[in-house]
Amino acid sequence: MAYVLNATWKMPKRKKGGIVIYYNCIALATVNAIRGYTMIKNSSDKLKISSSKNPTLTYDFFSRLSKSLVFRSITVTAVVSCGDVSLAQDVVLDSGQTTWTNDTLINDDLYVGYSNKDVGLTIADGAKVYSTNGYLGYRNGSSGTVTVTGPGSSWIIPRANYVLANNIYISRDGALNIENGGSVDSKYFTFSGATSLKVTGNGSTLTGDDVSGPVNVTIDNGGTVKTVDATLDAVAFGSNDSISTLVIRGAGSKWTSTGTFTVGSNASIEDGGAIVAQDAEIGISGSFQNFVVTGSNSRMDVNGTLTIGGSASNANVSVADGANLNVQNGIIMESGGNLTIGGKIDSWNLNHVPTGQAPAAAGTVNSSAVISFGKSEGAYLNFNHTQSGYVFGATLTGDGNIKSMSGETILTGDLSKFDATDNLGGIIVDGGSTLVLASNLGTGVTNYDNVFAWETNIQVQNGTFNVKADTGAIRKNFLGSEYFSSNIDVWGDRNVGNAFGRLIGSGAVGDVTLEKGALISPGNSDNAIGTFTVNGDLILGEGSAYDVDIAGSGASDKIIVKTLKTRTGTDAQNNPTYVDAAGRTFIDNNVSVQVTALDAATSYQNGQTYTILSSAGGIQGQFAQAISKSAFLDVALAQTSNQVDLTIAVKDTGTPNPGTPNPGNPDPGTPNPGNPDPGTPNPGNPDPGTPNPGNPDPGTPNPGNPDPGTPSTGLFDSVAVTKNQRNVARALNTLEQSGQSLALYNSLLPLSAEEARHAFESLSGEVHASAMNALMTSSTLVRDAVNDRIRASFDTVGARPVSVLAYAEGDERFGTKGDDIPLYTAWGQGFGRWNDIDGNDNTADLNSSTGGFVGGFDVPVSADWRLGILGGYSRSSFDSNDRSSSGNSDNYHLGMYAGAQYGELSFRSGLTYTWHQVSTSRSVAFPGFTDQLKADYDAQSFQAFGELGYRIDVSSIAFEPFANLTHVNIQRDGFNERGGIAALTSSSESLDTTLTTLGLRASSDFMLGGYIARARGMLGWQHAFGDTDPSARLGFAGSESYVVSGTSLTKDAAVVELGLDVAISDTATIGIGYSGEFGNNETANSVNAKLDVRF
Repeated sequence: MAYVLNATWKMPKRKKGGIVIYYNCIALATVNAIRGYTMIKNSSDKLKISSSKNPTLTYDFFSRLSKSLVFRSITVTAVVSCGDVSLAQDVVLDSGQTTWTNDTLINDDLYVGYSNKDVGLTIADGAKVYSTNGYLGYRNGSSGTVTVTGPGSSWIIPRANYVLANNIYISRDGALNIENGGSVDSKYFTFSGATSLKVTGNGSTLTGDDVSGPVNVTIDNGGTVKTVDATLDAVAFGSNDSISTLVIRGAGSKWTSTGTFTVGSNASIEDGGAIVAQDAEIGISGSFQNFVVTGSNSRMDVNGTLTIGGSASNANVSVADGANLNVQNGIIMESGGNLTIGGKIDSWNLNHVPTGQAPAAAGTVNSSAVISFGKSEGAYLNFNHTQSGYVFGATLTGDGNIKSMSGETILTGDLSKFDATDNLGGIIVDGGSTLVLASNLGTGVTNYDNVFAWETNIQVQNGTFNVKADTGAIRKNFLGSEYFSSNIDVWGDRNVGNAFGRLIGSGAVGDVTLEKGALISPGNSDNAIGTFTVNGDLILGEGSAYDVDIAGSGASDKIIVKTLKTRTGTDAQNNPTYVDAAGRTFIDNNVSVQVTALDAATSYQNGQTYTILSSAGGIQGQFAQAISKSAFLDVALAQTSNQVDLTIAVKDTGTPNPGTPNPGNPDPGTPNPGNPDPGTPNPGNPDPGTPNPGNPDPGTPNPGNPDPGTPSTGLFDSVAVTKNQRNVARALNTLEQSGQSLALYNSLLPLSAEEARHAFESLSGEVHASAMNALMTSSTLVRDAVNDRIRASFDTVGARPVSVLAYAEGDERFGTKGDDIPLYTAWGQGFGRWNDIDGNDNTADLNSSTGGFVGGFDVPVSADWRLGILGGYSRSSFDSNDRSSSGNSDNYHLGMYAGAQYGELSFRSGLTYTWHQVSTSRSVAFPGFTDQLKADYDAQSFQAFGELGYRIDVSSIAFEPFANLTHVNIQRDGFNERGGIAALTSSSESLDTTLTTLGLRASSDFMLGGYIARARGMLGWQHAFGDTDPSARLGFAGSESYVVSGTSLTKDAAVVELGLDVAISDTATIGIGYSGEFGNNETANSVNAKLDVRF
């Protein structure tokens, strides 16, 4: 049913053959036609046209004569009621909210909001509404909203062949909403004022030849708009004047234009939305606009030409976050136009130079695109993304600007016909970004009639400009020879913060000027070798720097300032003439040479020299100094009129003092020839006399007091602070000066003192010493499990309870008769332990954990003694994060134990052996060096322990003071690390540590849910002595060995235990327990779960 509200009707003059319906309903039973003047008089009148067979309705307009509707023919449908088709003149809805759910045919125009505000019409439930025109908001101050919702629901403006038809006008805060599969079809859609268009939901469609005017458009959740042309203006005037917006969001959401799509408003294509147009223009008259294509699968496809800028003061198209811009016939950059890869840019500024907003991940522009810059100034290609190594392969032509704001961009497209000659910018590299020129810039331009107007302007601000070797050049091959007219200005201290630019690469450019604080570094990246060619003058301003790297091939960074062509005028035929002019180098005050890398294959102990600058036209001025952050190198410069050489040598750490030898002052003693007695001659009985050999005095030897002298400090240990650093550094001093040993040696030379100390720690292999600590602490778990079992076997203090089997006489409720106790017991215990051990100034923290199980079997061998055997498995993990090291060990346990009970006195003892399979992994990293190293080796641990305890019962609580003595021996096999040049070797090592523990146990029995339970606890003090500072002797290939200390064992610690055990049957007991160890540098926590079964 159609309603006519606030309409003024005049009864027309009747015409022959016409039908006037007052309060009736006319039905035609057969196919027929209504001819003449037909009018529906009142809102209750209906036109009902029906047929009993094959119901259809077709109609077309023949003409429109003085507010009459003439049909050429009508074929009729079955009738639901007399309310299906309503004919009227203008239909005006001017108050409230109206819903139509039946088909409605309006003879003339439909007004929603004629004089009043907030008038609404909803077309729903598949209803179809036809009208000549539509007006949403007509007079000043009025506004209307039409919502077409649901599958099949539609508002159709049929195509008519007269002027004042075929249009839906939305104005003065009006809104057109198409939802949930609804559709609206009109030849024209005209928006004015602060209006809105929303097309949301799959199947929701707006179809038209042209959409125009300022409007806020939202296409969402699969909605589509299909037009020939579209012109979306920028400023929407209404109750709230604002910049219009276009949002196309979500997969399937799309605007298709077969003609020209023109946008002057802010716009975004998001989350898989799309625009497909034949041609597109971004930036019609109006203020600044940001047109953003963002998100994976979002795209803008232009089958013809995309034009950016021209009429607006500034327009920007940003392609970000994996979105795609595909243009087949080229992108035209007009005045004020910006194409940005990544985040948006800020609005217009006085110089038309864009500034970036927050960077975003890059999108893509098809590499086949040709981006053409017109003659107007102020058009920019911007890079404001977060990527490293982002490749931009589109072709650039004309005179334009490139600005790198953020990220690393590599230009690989054809730039031979592009000139960065715009007086407002040229090429600008700022924001900490990097721009890599991997293409020849301007090499194909041949119009040099006015050379000075064609100079390339490049400003390297707080970023890096990289001119790559071979592919990177600016302007060459002119008239059969090289001609370079670029002007690269590398910014320095301009009182704008840390705006220190970097010019790097191995290509060729024209004049280069470095300002204060700026840096030039040949090579395509940090620590890469290259030769940078300047075909012009090189000006190194006050306080600038030249960063020199030295390569493994023996080459070094080098700047070559070459001969260039200079225009002198024209010849008789008006052709330009040139002369060769040698490029010059000008070095201002306080310009330094910085050495940042070294040749891994050259020994610097005797010094090496490299040529780092040659200048065909000579050098004016000189470098102030050559500097290196290295704590181990001396660097020096030698300069001639055309060349600068760099000499590098290892620092002299002093001449050793061999000491003064003192041979001593020996005392030879005083000789005593004796006093011989020749005897008295007696011819009969001769007496030969008594010889006296004397009493020689050998003297007192004096060995002297030798002065051993003072040994010179080694190169690397001159900066070492801790014992481990010093030991490692001394070994590094002895590295052979060839092969991999030399490469490791030279990797340390560029380091500062602080970096070197970190390198010594990273290289040390400390984890191999600390691994012994981890194996030692894990031995506690097996030892404690055995002690628990022995205590349980004799029902001593802290043992697990035994269920009542046969009560003895008297008050022995928790005792049993000996002849009823089972002989054999099988038991098992699962456990886990977590250790955190603090390091010190010399060693790093160590974290370890162990989990596993152990089980055994024991029998009584006499009335007082019990013997058992055990076996088990556990796995330990340990890491030293400060040394980027970690490891693990698979542990296999075997052992035997014995215990005895004499009255209140208990004795417990055991022997265990564990085989460890250890694997370690560590990362060595310091500036300029990385290595990944692994090792696998076996180890064995043996421990013997004994414990005495004495039971004291106080009321219902039993106490046991005890003393425990344990000795642990660990043997580790030798190993060879696998990896790179920092790999270590080691021979076998051992660790012997003794532990004593004094403490007090307590336990108490009680009933728990009908079962006997026992709560137990322990508090003690543990002291360690012997090898408490584990160490390992290690060595690099080609060096002497050294000793590195690992994380120390805790010498004194408080130990605690808590537990609960329950006898769940006559022959089985379960229990859980906790134990902790707390020392000055250690915290350890462990838990266990137990099961004993007696039989």
